[in-house]
Amino acid sequence: MSQTSGFVKKLAANDRKVRDAAFESLRKYLSSRSSSKLTLLEMEKLWKGLYYSMWLCDRPRPQERLAESLAQLYSEVIPVAAFSDFTEAFWVIMIREWPNIDQWRVDKFYLLIRRVLRHNFKRLKNEKWSSKLVDSFLSIYEKHPLSGDKSVSVALPYHICDIYLDELELVIFEELKDKQQALDEQEKKDMTKYQELVKQKIEIASEIPIQKLIAPFQKLNKDCPLKTLREKCKEEVLDDERLKDWGVFESEDSDSEEEEDDDDWEGFN
Repeated sequence: MSQTSGFVKKLAANDRKVRDAAFESLRKYLSSRSSSKLTLLEMEKLWKGLYYSMWLCDRPRPQERLAESLAQLYSEVIPVAAFSDFTEAFWVIMIREWPNIDQWRVDKFYLLIRRVLRHNFKRLKNEKWSSKLVDSFLSIYEKHPLSGDKSVSVALPYHICDIYLDELELVIFEELKDKQQALDEQEKKDMTKYQELVKQKIEIASEIPIQKLIAPFQKLNKDCPLKTLREKCKEEVLDDERLKDWGVFESEDSDSEEEEDDDDWEGFN
């Protein structure tokens, strides 16, 4: 039995202690140089085992802890050279197994997807938004959950539309979290501090390839044969006001102000 098969068998064991021990061993293995030898197929097998670990996990809090632990493999454990294949392996398994997930288990897998996306972004941030790594990350999402292919359950791209900017915002503005919470807790916002926070967000966002990161949704919005998915991409991602707040797209307010100024101008006297 190969080492990969051994992990899979233990990760899918009925005994929680066996699964937990197997996961800790897997973390150590994935952080070692030996993991760089893993093929995409072997990573898919590992994710099949991790999928069953999630399947067998009961109760909300343990499920949340496990989802976070699995997702942290992306940001804290695997070498950067394995990031793309490990990401692709996750989506291959999720798409393949999604039709088998019943209504009682679907929420925990939605949670797992959210946490994996979050830690995908964390890894990209840790790698200074490397153009090569971002391109690879996006190509995987375009190839699998955001492909628009009929073989992909529409629930998956719908969910990604719902969470994509939320998770991106959480990661890119992580350092501003305390400032944001302080403002949110005030009954009346201090406009000076609020404007300062907005300025900081725009400065941070200007250093991140956000337009590139939302390109898959623009492509789906244009080319996807499913009308409801085209509309979902537009409503939940492309028309989100946060993209204007971050300076990614120009605000319509500024345009309207310019138009009003033009209307008021009566020419040279």
